[in-house]
This record gives sequence, structure tokens and C-alpha cells, in this order.
Amino acid sequence: MTKYTLGKKFTPEKTSDQFWSIDFQYPEEKWEGALPIKLRYQGFELTEEQFMDRLDSYYESLKPSNRKAWFIKAKQTWEDQTTQTFKVFEALKSGRWECRVHGPVPQVNPQAASRIRDIKKRNFVIASERQYCEKCKQVTMHDVLVMLDLPKNLSNSELRKPISPRLRERIFSVLKHNECVFDQVRTSKELIVDHKFPSQRWGEPESDNNDYMSDNEIRKKFQLLSNQTNLLKSRECDRCVFESVRGQFMGIRWYFKGNSEWVEDPNSEEGCIGCPWHDVSLWKDRLRSAVEKARLK
Repeated sequence: MTKYTLGKKFTPEKTSDQFWSIDFQYPEEKWEGALPIKLRYQGFELTEEQFMDRLDSYYESLKPSNRKAWFIKAKQTWEDQTTQTFKVFEALKSGRWECRVHGPVPQVNPQAASRIRDIKKRNFVIASERQYCEKCKQVTMHDVLVMLDLPKNLSNSELRKPISPRLRERIFSVLKHNECVFDQVRTSKELIVDHKFPSQRWGEPESDNNDYMSDNEIRKKFQLLSNQTNLLKSRECDRCVFESVRGQFMGIRWYFKGNSEWVEDPNSEEGCIGCPWHDVSLWKDRLRSAVEKARLK
């Protein structure tokens, strides 16, 4: 059975968002919808490669049973369920394309565009597209509530603080130009300054990157990666955010603290400690020690 069929990319009218239409085939039903590539209000944007890497995770998240559980949990985040905005949200609970002419949305609010925009500002994902409606016998605007949890509504540019050229060179010097995954000394041009605590988990802006931060502060906050290994870490962290399953390192699932399950608050660095990608050098040291102890038993 083919799990999914990709359709076309599209940009909803009067927005800068971008979606990719898709069909997910499950044993009990087919889900026809769209998945986000770029979302303005959520500060969310994926490359095509990142999007493709997430398809298996999206497939699991959007299983019929998971969609039902997601909506029950999502409703609990609304303190006032008497508002027009909530009523439009609830009208989209099917998680399927709903027509704005005859569907449940116009029954609660015939002018729903502004309400849908407000729902997006609450970090929910709604795709909108003109489609042919079999009941209306014409092309009408349709909306689908995509039942996925996204990171907190702050863009990467709002979260990150700049690193000056002076501090960048200090970081390279303190960390001895060592790319930590393969333990190779590389030139500055070949290295990326990586935050150990991944930005995918940030719920608030990072602390200032002061030019005069101490060597110990640099070692605690940063590590050096290459373009290739930075991409590997990014993929593992993306999966962790969406699946709550911590990363593996080159096929190795071992953690010096905790296990593969993410158990902390979504924006807590505590949940990263023990994961290989949080502090690659420390994780490798702890793994070597564990292997040596096991060998001596």
C-alpha cells in the first residue's frame, strides 16, 4: 500500500504561507489535505529536503485516532469557548477540506476569513484553497485544519541573538577549531557555530551573545559542526520535536541520562541532556566510559 501521494504546492490567497497538498492512505481511510512548508504567523519554514524528511512523522501524527485525540487536547487550550473564533475552530474539527459556502464554517460564521487568521495566530495550522465542490457544483473556498503541533509562535530571527565576528573567532579559538562529530580540526570557513540547545526547542529569545562571555560560557553554550553534521543534528532535533523521541547518533541509541523518550517540558533544555546531539563530545566521552566499564566486568 502506498502511504502517501504528493500533489501540488500552493499559496493560499492573500497570504505568504505555502503548503503542499497530499493524500495519506491509511488502512481504514484516506486523508486528503495539505502540509505546511512556510507559515507566516508561526515563523515556520522548511526546505524541500526538510519537508520530505518529516513525511513519515506527519503520516503517524495524522492517523485517524491521533487526529481525534489531538482535537480533544487542542480544545482544552481555549479558555473562552463562546467566541466566534472558537466556533469556527470547532467547525473545522473533521480535519478535512470544508467548503465555505455550504459546510459547517458558514453555519457559525459566514465571514470566516478574519476568524481563521486569528486561529492561525494561536499557532494552529489551516490551509485554504479554492476547489470544486460537488454539492455547490462550482469552485469555492475550502479550509482544512491540519492537526499538527508546531513549535511556539516565535520566528527564528526573533529567537536568535547575533554573534559578532569578534565573538565568532573567539568561539573557534576556545573550541580549537574542532568539528566535534568527527574530531577534525577545520578552518573557520568550514565550521558552523552550533547552539547545543537546539533552536527548535526555544520558547523564548536566547541570552545575549556578549563579546566578553567567558571561555566556560562558550564551552557550555556552543559546539562546532560542519554543514553536513549540522544538517544531521537538525534532522534529529526536528524529529524529536514532532515525535517526542530523542535523537540517535550514527545509528546508536544510547543516552547517559534518560532514554529515547522526551519527558520534559517542550521548551526545556533538561530534556536534551544525555542526548548525543546536545553535547557531542561529552556524549562520546560518556559512551567510551560506559563501554570500558562493561568490558572490565
